[in-house]
Amino acid sequence: MNGTGTKGRAVTLGIAAAIAASLLFTGMDVCAKALPRLGAGEITFLRGAIGLLFLPFIARREGRPVFSGRDTALLHVRGLTGGLGILLFFFSLQGLKLGDAEILTELSAFFMCLLAPFFLRNNPGRSVMVPLGIIAAGAAVVLQVWNFDSFNGYALFGLGSALSSALAYIAIGRLTEEPGRHSGTELVFYFQLYSMLCGAVLLPFGFVVPEGAEWLWILGLSVTAIAAQMVFTWGCQHVHSLIISFVMYTAILFHILAGWLFWGEVLTVYSWAGGAAIVGGSALLLWHTR
Repeated sequence: MNGTGTKGRAVTLGIAAAIAASLLFTGMDVCAKALPRLGAGEITFLRGAIGLLFLPFIARREGRPVFSGRDTALLHVRGLTGGLGILLFFFSLQGLKLGDAEILTELSAFFMCLLAPFFLRNNPGRSVMVPLGIIAAGAAVVLQVWNFDSFNGYALFGLGSALSSALAYIAIGRLTEEPGRHSGTELVFYFQLYSMLCGAVLLPFGFVVPEGAEWLWILGLSVTAIAAQMVFTWGCQHVHSLIISFVMYTAILFHILAGWLFWGEVLTVYSWAGGAAIVGGSALLLWHTR
């Protein structure tokens, strides 16, 4: 296969990985919302701590050195912004519907559009602008930007999570601009570490010992979280991180459906129409990069 075909296949696989990560992140957030007795700090801490336990097995399978010794400061930035983003998102879940919380968090793509030109050297190209615009329009319809009655104090946590996630995406973009410079395990390690540290800061203000089935939800949260991070990081190594951030809009649809299935959160006509645009735009993006 020629170089163009190989690159096209890698981009397609990268986009498919982003969609898979969206589904896994949805599973993680369902588990977090199913733990109302536990605070956001405690959930974030347990998510990071348990996730770290899986990394030696993932590193062994990846077969590469975990620590490269390069870009240490940027790796810490990636970890801190990612850990802060997940902590703020778990706070937003306490007062928002699952779908609304995800909608606000996925605004990270717009923050990234504003910030990426200042930090990233490569450009995703004009051919993807139409499908990206369809995805963004779908998100705006689901959000009902003209009548968003869910905007409250908890929504501010969602916006903060979006900004933090955008900074994390940009850091990942810089770290993966040179192929093979960092292993996926190294990128995920810093995120897990800082997730644990961000959550640990809040532990003195309230810690609830999990009971019974809550441990299963915590285990499910940790497994889906580490799997999502590995798949997401792999995707970022094969396609421009700006494209990845827009493809992650598929998580909006997954979250809305999960909220409806598990908590009876109502799906409006805007949710269906916007969700269809998100899925259609993602399919068009896959077609453009085939």
